[in-house]
Amino acid sequence: MITPTSATALAPLLDDRTNSLDPSGRPVLLVVLLFALLVGAALGALGAAANRVKTWDEFLLWVIGGAIGGVLAVLGWTGIIWALFELDASVATTAAIGLILFGTAALLGAVVSPLLDNTNSQVAWLSSLLIKWVQSPLLTTGGLVATLILAMRGGEVDFRRGMLFIAVGPGGGALTLGAVAWTQSGCFNPDGTVPDNLARHESMHSRTVAAIGELGFYVSYVTIGAFWGSAQGGSWNDLNAAGCGNPFEKTAHTFTD
Repeated sequence: MITPTSATALAPLLDDRTNSLDPSGRPVLLVVLLFALLVGAALGALGAAANRVKTWDEFLLWVIGGAIGGVLAVLGWTGIIWALFELDASVATTAAIGLILFGTAALLGAVVSPLLDNTNSQVAWLSSLLIKWVQSPLLTTGGLVATLILAMRGGEVDFRRGMLFIAVGPGGGALTLGAVAWTQSGCFNPDGTVPDNLARHESMHSRTVAAIGELGFYVSYVTIGAFWGSAQGGSWNDLNAAGCGNPFEKTAHTFTD
């Protein structure tokens, strides 16, 4: 039974539901999400072209990842904006703001980051890292905190091709999370730097994040990309000797194979 008190408590939620509809009754949020899907897919294609993706399956995965990233980013930004404004903003407003934020950062990540990363300018690399940070706020922020702690303890840190490389233990592998590569110590040169071919490989992954967002990239990587790679007879997160595997690894491996 809805009492006057409970009805008063439900009023803000009912108002928010009303705000999610335009005067004709169409769900505004769904319309914005459809635009986000299309914008994300287009920016994924643009990013793949700007990064000179080598194979058709990787190109297609950029497009799919961009569509996923656009939708998830808009939902994420909508939740953040709602939390900041305590649900005072309408669904239409918050979703539209989220789409603008994602679209602007993704456009810069798709077109500008490849140009910046391919220079030998640390200023250009820093600008690229900032773009990637916007597109990967969670993973990059966590990586930056880890970088600061590691640097204070005298650990190995290198800055190259628009991202940071931090030493995390023995071995010879690296994992890019946002704009930070968690890199095993065997990848570092005696002077504390990482080889440029490795930097270009991991930077390729970070630029994918910049173009389609961290949600778009990592969700696509561990689901569609992983299954696709296994279906090709390769690894879910690598390539085999025949070059088959997760499509997101194919252009990156041209720098290290």
